[in-house]
Amino acid sequence: MAVRTWAGDDATTPYDWSVAGNWEEASVPVSTDEVVIPAGSQKITAGLNQSSVTLAGLQVERGYDQNIGTSAGYLQIGLSAAASLQTTAGQQFFDFGSSNVNIEVLGSGSASTGQNAINVVGSNLATVSIIGGSVGIATALAKSATVATLRVLGGSVWCGDNVTLTTLNLYGGSVLQQCSTTTSTVYAGGLTTKGTGTITTVNLYAGTFTGNSTGTITTLNGYGGSIVLDGSGLARTITTLNANATDPLSLAYDPNVVTVTTLNVPSTPQSVRYEAA
Repeated sequence: MAVRTWAGDDATTPYDWSVAGNWEEASVPVSTDEVVIPAGSQKITAGLNQSSVTLAGLQVERGYDQNIGTSAGYLQIGLSAAASLQTTAGQQFFDFGSSNVNIEVLGSGSASTGQNAINVVGSNLATVSIIGGSVGIATALAKSATVATLRVLGGSVWCGDNVTLTTLNLYGGSVLQQCSTTTSTVYAGGLTTKGTGTITTVNLYAGTFTGNSTGTITTLNGYGGSIVLDGSGLARTITTLNANATDPLSLAYDPNVVTVTTLNVPSTPQSVRYEAA
């Protein structure tokens, strides 16, 4: 294994991943190499199809502020170990193919309205951890992704319609979920659903759950925080809503558009503030 450090300043063909002169070691990364993209280095806008290469690791260092790829051309690269991404500006696009790896995003630059600073796709991602930044997972209509577990501790995350996601754990920040999940759990922060994605189980301990998706929620467990179901006029169904209210819980919904088949309230109903629009 060798460490390859991006520079991007080849005199003839800068910004091209596949040109040796753009690497400090004068060697294009091959499988088992580890790649470092440091602060102060140049953008990467050519030679983006590296799908035949499986890196031992990828690190985009804090302070990197250039574009990597475009919405029309992602950097395609395989990984056998984790990727750590932290930028301060620019827009970056990564396609990790079928790599079964963990991805960590520590921060990003600011995103334009309706866009994301860091964009990720992959058909076999294990755990994606968002510590901060603006992150989109397969938000473009032509893109898809499969993620076993999404952990969000901060920042803003947008999961597109074509994401196959098993587990979402939200500890802080905000998530816009357009896809289906087996379990979405909110410990803090805000989770908003839209589109048609279904959820088998939602657990809300604190923060806010705003359910605007027309997809059915099989079980919604409210232990604390705010359940907001009156933010959309679209018809939708919650099969079972358990207002467990371990901590104070507020529940607001419009029964004209939201069907709650079974509503279970605790034996101490004063801990639940119920509002029917």
